[in-house]
Amino acid sequence: MQKNAATFLFLLLLFMGSAISLNAQQTDPQAQQNLLPEIDPQDIEIRSQFQARFPGLRRQPILGFNPKPRVFQINPNRTPFIESEEAIAASVPVGQLDRPDAPTYTPLSYVDPATGFARLGIGTYVTPEADIYAIKGFGNKHWVSGNLSHRSSNGHLDEFDSSFRDLNATIRAQLRLSKSALLKLNSGVFSAFNYLPADQVGGTPLQQAGARSSRTGGNFGGSLAFNRTSVTGFQSDFNFYSHQFDVSNPGGQTSEGTPSEWGVTVDGIYSWAGSRTEEVFSAYANIDAGSIDVIGYESSGWSVTQAGARYERLLNYQTDIDASFGVALVSDASNESKFYIAPKLDARHTLLDGIDLRARISGSPNYNSLLDLQTINRFIGLSTPLSHQYTSELRSEVIIEPLSGTMFTGGIQFQHIRNHTYFTRNQITDAQDITTRYSYSPQFENANFFKVYASFSQQLAAEKFWVSADAYWQRPRLSGNDKIPYTESLGLTGTASVRPVRDLVVEGWVDYSGSRFNPVGNDLDPYFLLGARFELALAGNAGIYAKLLNINDVDYEIWQGYRERGFQAYVGITYLF
Repeated sequence: MQKNAATFLFLLLLFMGSAISLNAQQTDPQAQQNLLPEIDPQDIEIRSQFQARFPGLRRQPILGFNPKPRVFQINPNRTPFIESEEAIAASVPVGQLDRPDAPTYTPLSYVDPATGFARLGIGTYVTPEADIYAIKGFGNKHWVSGNLSHRSSNGHLDEFDSSFRDLNATIRAQLRLSKSALLKLNSGVFSAFNYLPADQVGGTPLQQAGARSSRTGGNFGGSLAFNRTSVTGFQSDFNFYSHQFDVSNPGGQTSEGTPSEWGVTVDGIYSWAGSRTEEVFSAYANIDAGSIDVIGYESSGWSVTQAGARYERLLNYQTDIDASFGVALVSDASNESKFYIAPKLDARHTLLDGIDLRARISGSPNYNSLLDLQTINRFIGLSTPLSHQYTSELRSEVIIEPLSGTMFTGGIQFQHIRNHTYFTRNQITDAQDITTRYSYSPQFENANFFKVYASFSQQLAAEKFWVSADAYWQRPRLSGNDKIPYTESLGLTGTASVRPVRDLVVEGWVDYSGSRFNPVGNDLDPYFLLGARFELALAGNAGIYAKLLNINDVDYEIWQGYRERGFQAYVGITYLF
């Protein structure tokens, strides 16, 4: 009993001694200096960053605060999105520069239309124009849209008829069938005509020729996509078109017949993700086929069939690699069936922050339809069989973005084109020979293009003032080192837009083209065009616009024998609904 009491007393004294020693340490000023002081959270200032790694853990914990975290964005080419044909066209690489028309109008930039918009106007030479667009949604998964575009004129020349009309109508639909399935459909029709320049017999123009070329047609197509992830899935595209043409003179329709063509395109691609960062494998196949019937020849078929594989990879978060290799079998009315390889290597490397380098090597076959050629030169005849072409390309460029909103692009490009399409002016000896009449015929010959190009864009103030410019110099030559007819060596376009107030947008542009070789003498002169437009909101859903084309009233020719329009003024209204 005494032993138990002594033990209890000893433990009690030991506990009291420990408490006294601990209290002394808490009140000892010297000891307090060796411990962290109490900190008010509002007094914390983060001056740098804290990082730590634990080798034993597969996934590292996030510790501290990094003011500039290294977050690498997903490659935009692998990000799922829904994009309109207009947006796709707006993203064409600068390396494919060409002489554009005046900038097209977009919906009023100061307000978004709820359902659509209509823009109606009229210009000099009695030139009415109309652009109407509407869209209707069905829930948040389906929508249908339609647009109508019209432009016509009673002509501007006195020596022969120069009136024209262009009418296009399109309907598009998007149907979200499931979380992984998306169906897009589109259908369109068009109708157009224009008069052809006077022919020449022995160098003497045939006045009041009155020959007219007209075209009508339509298309139906779409795409179907099944995507399990943003990079894994299957997509197929399809399209069918039918075009009819007619060339008539004052005596009536040509006796040789009415040219026509049709074509169908079907392609598919299956993609799956690799085991490395941003690695994607794909396998693809596509076929373009159709038939064409021109004056003086029997109907003939053509086809371009391709198949191959594609590989995409992001290396060290600095270099994007897009490589593919395929084979193609091509046939048309002018050539026997030919076998081609279709390789492509596109690499983009981030050299420094704001400086990217890009290189591209490719080879690809394609077939231009008769409508494609009439879009380039609306004065062509319809009695020449068409040929496919094969383009080999080598290109390198640098992309510099020193500041947000400022971008410079420059590069060099070399192309060798087998069966390149160019145009020659018909020279006839008999005014009654209708089969060879009507201005221009397409020709096919191997050609080389060497091009140096540059572009600049700057948004000096967001949504207030922005400018852009594109320029190029090229050396176009046929296989015998002859100049390619009607192809310029120098081109320049520039645009400046300003919004001084919210409801007013003002824009001006310049367009320069160098001289062009004319194989029958008298090369076409260079021209420099000025244009401007403005748009003003008068109410929440209505506004007025005006535009001026060829302000400096230049007398110029794009195609020899047809003088383009001089100064034109347009005025119209825009209504949003």
